[in-house]
Amino acid sequence: MVASRLSRPLRSLGIALLAALAACGTSGGIPSAQAAASQEYEISFQGVDRSYRLYVPDGGGNQPRPLIVALHGGFGTGKNMEELTGLDLVGGNAGFVIAYPDGVGRSWNAGSCCGPALKKSIDDVGFLKAMVADIGRRTPINTERVYGTGFSNGAMMVHRVSCEAPDLFKAIAAASGGIMVQNCAATKKGIATLLIQGRADPRIPWNGGDFEGNYRPPVRDIFTRLAGRNQCAAQESTDQDGSASCVTRRGCAGGAEVKLCGIDGMGHQWAGAKELLPRLLGKGTNNYNASQKVVQFFQQHP
Repeated sequence: MVASRLSRPLRSLGIALLAALAACGTSGGIPSAQAAASQEYEISFQGVDRSYRLYVPDGGGNQPRPLIVALHGGFGTGKNMEELTGLDLVGGNAGFVIAYPDGVGRSWNAGSCCGPALKKSIDDVGFLKAMVADIGRRTPINTERVYGTGFSNGAMMVHRVSCEAPDLFKAIAAASGGIMVQNCAATKKGIATLLIQGRADPRIPWNGGDFEGNYRPPVRDIFTRLAGRNQCAAQESTDQDGSASCVTRRGCAGGAEVKLCGIDGMGHQWAGAKELLPRLLGKGTNNYNASQKVVQFFQQHP
C-alpha cells in the first residue's frame, strides 16, 4: 500500500489511512463479533520484539487445527486486519485458528516494497516462520494446513513467503497485491493460490504500471506466472461469482490450482468490508465477500 519511498502526499495518505483503519472495526464492514476473544503475544526475533494477535475458536479439544495467517496492508496493524476482515467469525466458525501479525513500522518487506520494513531489510519471511512455530507451542495446529492471506502490502508479503519459503503455506489468498520479488521458482507440490483484485485499483493497476516509483506488473501476468510455477495445465476455465469474473488454471502440481477473481469497479479495498478512503483508494463492493471466499478456498485445499 506504500511505495519504497514515502512522498509528502503519501505521508498525508498514511495519516488518513490510520484514522480510517482505526474506525473500521466500529462502523460497518464484515461482522467481527468474536474479535474480542483474540489475545496479543510477543516474540523476540533477531533481537527485535515482534507482536501478533491470535484467535483460537472454542471447542476442538487437543486436536490440531488449521491456521490462517492474515497480514495487514501498509499503514495497518494486526488488530486493524482482524476488524476489517471479520475472519475470527468466518474462519473461526470453520474451525480455523487465525493469527494477525504486526509488521515493522506498519509495513512488510515484500521484496521491492514497502516502507520501513523494506528500508530496514527486515526478515519478515523468517519472522512469520518463527511466529507459526510459536503459535504451535501455544495451541495445537496442523502444520500441514497453514494458510496465508493478506491485503495490499500484506498480499505482496504472502507472495514472497510462497516464493522463498514454499513449505510454510499450503495455500495463499492475496487481495489487492502482487509479486514484488524477481525469483519465484516452481515447487514440486505447488501452492494453491487465489488472487482477488479490483479492476479499478489505482495502486495495483489491472494492466500494470508504476505507482510512486514502484512498478506493479499486470495482474494477468501474475496469474500466468503463478500457474507456470505450479505447473498447471494450459487450459483455463471461467465463471462469474457475484461482481467477480474468475479464471482458473487446474491440472497443477499437487492439485494446487491458481484462481484469479477480478471485481468490476472495485478499487484498492478488501471486498465485502467497510470502504477505506474511497475517494483515494476507489470503491468497495458488497457483491463479493473476500473473507468468505478465502476461507472456502482454504477448505478446498486440505
